[in-house]
Amino acid sequence: MGFFDKIFGSKEEIEYKITLAKVSNPLIDKIDEIGEKEVRDFFKVILDATERSLRGILFMDPEEFNFKRELTKEEIDFWLRKVSLALVAYSYYFFLVEEKSSFAQFSYEAYWHRMFNSYNKIFDENITIDDINHYAAGLKEDTEKGYSKSGDIEKILELTSRDYKTLGAELLHKIWKKEVSSNDKKALFLGTRIWQAHQQIVQPFLLKLLSDY
Repeated sequence: MGFFDKIFGSKEEIEYKITLAKVSNPLIDKIDEIGEKEVRDFFKVILDATERSLRGILFMDPEEFNFKRELTKEEIDFWLRKVSLALVAYSYYFFLVEEKSSFAQFSYEAYWHRMFNSYNKIFDENITIDDINHYAAGLKEDTEKGYSKSGDIEKILELTSRDYKTLGAELLHKIWKKEVSSNDKKALFLGTRIWQAHQQIVQPFLLKLLSDY
């Protein structure tokens, strides 16, 4: 890597950033139009985690998986849209506590209903709780049956892997034109990296945000 590559990035990275801006800038503009600061901050963190995970997969992950390629505007849009939705879904179930009082539970649901509506406005979508459940089915089951609380590691791994593959398979098919049947490890790898972005970027933000909720 030459001197200018270290400063500005490789030719591929520069082209990626140019294409990314065409997709992400309008999304950021929509986020900035949201009235509630905590909602604006949440979606800026979601978008940041979503983009960082994509950049890492394209430019920093092992070459054996062959993820590195030039993405179109439509492919980047698909990634930002679907991964953001998955991160919202993970956030909803990761912080859902069933033992809350009826009032607290109602308030929690109302809070996330606002988040879902904001996602719809930002991405011009019409998601419902069914879409949330689609991407976080494993987390939902864990919440309902308490595997994490009982320390059932085998079951937790089974459920989390299911969620990773659900998202990873869609991304693999749409962006890399691969079928998951013969690329199961790749789908799992993609989903795992996105969950790591949730752990490292989204969860610390939400812990701080919801501590006052």
